[in-house]
Amino acid sequence: MKGIATVLLLLVAAGMLAPHSVAQSVQDEPVRTIIGYVRDSGCVHRFHEVVKPVPNGCLEACVHGGSPLVVLTKDEHVFHPISAEMPDTDVRQKMLPFAGKLVKITGHVYHRGDSTAITLEQIEEVKE
Repeated sequence: MKGIATVLLLLVAAGMLAPHSVAQSVQDEPVRTIIGYVRDSGCVHRFHEVVKPVPNGCLEACVHGGSPLVVLTKDEHVFHPISAEMPDTDVRQKMLPFAGKLVKITGHVYHRGDSTAITLEQIEEVKE
């Protein structure tokens, strides 16, 4: 009987800790600033040798075709921009003027598996 009571007590304690653990994993890092190129996701994943967009019209064609936009840092880390609001809203229109440019983005960073997202709280072009 004592063993059953101990197991039940452990289950209740685990249930009370679970919401805290879930809430903590939702926001992985505090506000952070990243610098990288706004690129179309297709080329970023297909052509690993290219970090900065090449002036051949490829980026423009992919962006015009609706390719999702990502930020590729010089150390080749890919960030997926998301909105700071919940439910999430589309940030593509805010990113379009910066396509192909080197930008600084400030926001919260989230990780899931091998994927990384950053909330688009502030974006500005930076000089190379």
